[in-house]
Amino acid sequence: MKKNFNYLLLITMFAILVSSCTKDDEIIVNPTFDEYVKANSNLTMFAAAVEKAGLKDFTTGPGPFTWFAPTNAGFAAAGITTDSLNKLSPSALSYLLMYHLVNANYRSMDMIAVSSISRTTQMGAAVFSGSFNNNYYVNGAQITTVDANLNNGTIHVVERFLTPPQLRGNIIAILNSTGQHTLFLAALTRAGLNTTLASTSIFTVMAPTDAAMTAAGLTSTAIAAAPVATLAARLRYHYFLNTRLFTNDFAADPNTISTAAGASTSLTASENGTKIKGKNNPTFFNITRSDILGTNGVVHIIDGVLTP
Repeated sequence: MKKNFNYLLLITMFAILVSSCTKDDEIIVNPTFDEYVKANSNLTMFAAAVEKAGLKDFTTGPGPFTWFAPTNAGFAAAGITTDSLNKLSPSALSYLLMYHLVNANYRSMDMIAVSSISRTTQMGAAVFSGSFNNNYYVNGAQITTVDANLNNGTIHVVERFLTPPQLRGNIIAILNSTGQHTLFLAALTRAGLNTTLASTSIFTVMAPTDAAMTAAGLTSTAIAAAPVATLAARLRYHYFLNTRLFTNDFAADPNTISTAAGASTSLTASENGTKIKGKNNPTFFNITRSDILGTNGVVHIIDGVLTP
């Protein structure tokens, strides 16, 4: 009788344990990459691009992998439409998308505040992430959804398409490509700073447009007549040495570090890093296009000339 009682007691305890595990320790099954992107209507372009690029080794492989997934709006802002996507070869798409992939589990806790830090992508070039006011950024673009769990890693949804810096070239190449920095380039050339900004050193450049240069009296005639030393000092106030500063870095630290003009020549940012002014500018200027990442730094286009 005692033996039967012990057996019944064991069965009862096992049933209670199983019931407790079912209620309190439910197993969470994370979605696959395909399940996640197909369940999000703002990622249809990204899903189509990954599928055409043939990246199954990363979408279904063991990982862990981390994806930065641009939204449909991010693709559109980069000029990538369904038609242009269809015209790209799988190898070209793979090259672009490898810049959105980190071969590790990279979570928001790894994105430190204030100073954007680098992580090497599957393509080889680095992306730069940071945080400010509990918002997270990569290459200055806000991550609208962080830390979405996949069965083989993490996906972060990003508001912009991330262009590999090799496709843009260095700072001078970027300025030549905009179509609105003829005067700024002429001034850099006269001051002998164009070769500096084309070097392998790292810079962050606040680049006034032609309209801004003209409004400040820096026409082609004035640039040609300006004393080189004076012109060079003014231009050095428009860039920072040995640092990449993105929108979130300006927002987190409104009084930025000293410019290349020397100690105590900082700039002041406002409006979450979308406006900037020099010490003797009466009002803030707009950063009309931000976070243009090149091989040797970052360019921000501004609609005014900074005055130290």
